[in-house]
This record gives sequence, structure tokens and C-alpha cells, in this order.
Amino acid sequence: MTSTLVRLLVRLRIGCFWLVAQIKLLGGWFSYAASFFRKESYVRERWDGHRPLAGARRVAVFVHYDRQGVVHDFVRHYLRQLHDIGFAIVFVSNAPRLVQVEALQEICALVIRRDNVGYDFGAYKEGIAAIPELGALDALLLANDSVYGPLYHLAGLLDRMSPEEADVWGASDSWERSFHLQSYFLLFHKAALTAPSFAAFWRQLRYVQSKMWIVRKYEIGLTRALRRSGLHCRAAFPYRQAAAALIEAVVEGDVTGDALKDPVRKRFIQQVFHTINAGVPLNGTHFFWDYLIARMEFPFIKRDLLQKNPARIPLLNYWERVVRTSTDYDTDLILRHLEMSLKNRSV
Repeated sequence: MTSTLVRLLVRLRIGCFWLVAQIKLLGGWFSYAASFFRKESYVRERWDGHRPLAGARRVAVFVHYDRQGVVHDFVRHYLRQLHDIGFAIVFVSNAPRLVQVEALQEICALVIRRDNVGYDFGAYKEGIAAIPELGALDALLLANDSVYGPLYHLAGLLDRMSPEEADVWGASDSWERSFHLQSYFLLFHKAALTAPSFAAFWRQLRYVQSKMWIVRKYEIGLTRALRRSGLHCRAAFPYRQAAAALIEAVVEGDVTGDALKDPVRKRFIQQVFHTINAGVPLNGTHFFWDYLIARMEFPFIKRDLLQKNPARIPLLNYWERVVRTSTDYDTDLILRHLEMSLKNRSV
């Protein structure tokens, strides 16, 4: 009787997840239909920065969102690195208002504030549209504030992203639903920027108010559209590489720190090990976060990992020790933001 009840509860839970997913998908279709009645642009304000955008060879479109319109210290650190390595920055904020505009103008070529319609991809579209001569660029970077970092200097990451090896680069990839480059850090070289498929994707993109739609149709769809047109898309830190490295470390007994001495962590690693062996894709930036940072010099840690931990990764509270012992990054930049943003949770 007990086993029958357990099976019933499991099926009920799976059914609930399926139903919620279908409702969200249906909502996405309604939002897509509504997008045909939306405006062509949602830009509210724009300010020229101190660095000229015209004539720039490398441009970064950086997307920001904060309910209070604050540009936090960890974001300014990210922007300064982009500026220092030669990117002209188009800063696009989806915030209802924007403070500290003068400080942004010092390191950005253009500052835009728009309504939060279409989420990050809507902002990417309007940021790209603001670039005067897209085809004249050597490289275009799309980045956002959904990560903390760079924990390591960005020059090391960009050195991995040669135009001879790939036309489009992501910091990481994902195999969930379909292979794609994750959109928090995407680098497009000239071959991609001048490709008709690149222009067509952004021209056809609509301002849809559904995160599920954005992921399925735009984040996954961008990689799919570019690959179908013959462009080579690659991740600097591929999921398969991180997964294989973790499996090898477990097999050889060489796992970061004293992880296997803790029963909770040990059980988690064993579960991940079996999941990878079964071919089930995981979110590498969540499940392998510590291994990526400590052993592979991955320069980011996802904000939602620390703020929400949706996959219930155990022992996440040692993130600060991993970052401090592996990098020179000032973890106070993260702590100050967490202190302001977390509610009923600590890390």
C-alpha cells in the first residue's frame, strides 16, 4: 500500500510539472501573438558616453536590470574590464529608472534605458540596432548581469575565442532541450556579423513577455539558426569537457577539496556521476560550478545559483572560499549585492 501511494504521489508530481510547463508554453504563444501589436522600440532614454561608438572595432552590448535602477559594484567591475580590454560598451538597462548615469558615461560609449519588454533578448536587439556600422566590426560581444565576475581576467577567456576556430563563441553551452550556447556571454566574429542569418534572426525577433519562449525560441533558436547557415558555434568551456573532467576526478579520487569526506556532498557527487553516465544533460554552471572555477579557471558564477539555487546544490555556502582561494576577485562585490537582494535565504 505504501509503495503504491509513493508511486501515485510521484506520478502526481510529474503530472503537475507537465501541466505547469504546458500552461507556460500556452502563455508564451499568447505573448508571441500579442507581440505583433507591440511597438518597434521601447527605448525611453539614451545618453552618449565619453568614448565614441562610431569607428569602434569591438563593441559589447551589456544588458542590465535592477528594480531600483542601481548599477551595483559587481556590474561596474565587469564594465571596467570590458572597457580596459578595448570594447566600446553599449549599456542597455531594462530598469524602470536608472541612477549613476554619469559614472556609466565615463566607461560606456552609449547608455540606453528601455522598458523591460522582451527581457534580455529584447534589450540585445535594441542595443545591436544602436550600433552604426555592424558589418564594420571585428567582434560583437553580448553580455548581461546574470553572472558575478569576471573572476579571472577576461583576456584569458577571449584568448580561447579565436575567429580561426569558430565564428560564434559562448562562455558555456547547454544540452538541455537542444544544444545551444548560453546567452549571458556570446562573442560574434566578423563572419557571423556579416552573415544573412545573423541579421535575419534579430530582424525577426519579437518582444515576447515569456521567459520560457525566450529560452526555447531565442536562446536555443539563435544557435540553431546560425549553425544551419553554416556558421561554426563553440563554447570556451564545453559541458562535455567539464562533465568528463568531473567523472575523471571522481574515478581517480581527485575531487576538489574534502568533498567526498562529507556524506551530503559525497551523495550529491555520486548522483551527478550516475546522471552524466546516463546521458542526462545538466546545467554545468550550476552542477559543476566549483570544479569549473577551481580547476578550469571559469570566470563566472551564476547569480541565480547563489540567490535561488533552483537545483538544490548542497554545501553552496562555501562558494566564497572557492572564489577566494582560486582567484583574485574581490568577493565583497558579490556579498554586498547578496546582502541587498536576498530575502529569507543566506549563502
